[in-house]
Amino acid sequence: MKIGVYSPNWIGDAIMALPFISELRDQNPNAEINVICKDWVSGVYEENPAINEIITIKKDSINNIIGTLKTGWRLKLRNFDQFFTLTDSFRSALVLRISGSNKRVGYKAQMRSFLLTKSFHRSNKRIHRSRKFLKMLKIEQNVISDPNIYISEKEKIWAKNEMKKLKLNKPVAIFPFSVAKNRSISNSLIKKWIKNSKSNYLIFGSKDDAIKGYSLINQCKKNSIKSICGKYSLRQSILLMSLCYYSLAADSGLGHVSAALGLPTISFFGVGYPDKTGPIGKNTLIIKHCSPCRGNDCENISNKISCIKQISKSEIELYVSNLLKM
Repeated sequence: MKIGVYSPNWIGDAIMALPFISELRDQNPNAEINVICKDWVSGVYEENPAINEIITIKKDSINNIIGTLKTGWRLKLRNFDQFFTLTDSFRSALVLRISGSNKRVGYKAQMRSFLLTKSFHRSNKRIHRSRKFLKMLKIEQNVISDPNIYISEKEKIWAKNEMKKLKLNKPVAIFPFSVAKNRSISNSLIKKWIKNSKSNYLIFGSKDDAIKGYSLINQCKKNSIKSICGKYSLRQSILLMSLCYYSLAADSGLGHVSAALGLPTISFFGVGYPDKTGPIGKNTLIIKHCSPCRGNDCENISNKISCIKQISKSEIELYVSNLLKM
């Protein structure tokens, strides 16, 4: 049996798809499972023993109807017996239909159900995205297995050598940036939290974050801090991340990666709902805070929501200490 899985397009969502892929393998131990994904998220799936092949789609190759048709025709050659889409887009369902797979599975969305052979209703309740994916495999339990990222021995050697070139030993990873500005952590907060620290810090981010990374370094001149924003691929960044001590993360895909690696992770979650899209991991602490900050006009009285501006360095140190004991 050949099974295709059309991956989510965002790094965090791809991480949340990993329990689905693991369960899919458990239910189909002898199947050939292929993951179809945008090239920028493929690093999440590399070395995963549940996956036989990763089929990548270039960023600009599917942005129009011609590209979508070509992708479907390309996948038709794969002869998938069953094909899941983990995105709710019309385009992904059209790709599944063109692929010719006899069993095409996904959620009802964007009037695309006629393109699928099995379509699920989205829950009216707020459930974690990992659970949403798993429901397509008839998995209903509330407890979600942790996502796992796999790293080969060869990759571990590369990461150790690369970290030596950076002249760092178990640095603290910082992921302060996000696609949405209101999900990012300000330079002033990072500066406050790491003030007078003797630790080494390593800033991760995309090429678009490079200038912001250097800006953060300039504000933290008294700290040992470096930026590798845009200098490595996602996969290489994952390998370097695995050697870090712990991480401070904005609500971003890299926060999900850190949690999936088992790295002690403090995730600052402003916009949205952590119980729906928060990172999952045994060593992960999610701090829900107001966003945007309303300053003196704030009316938040919930004990479950923090004011990020009032979180002190000592509180961060306590959070880290508790995580490292887990």
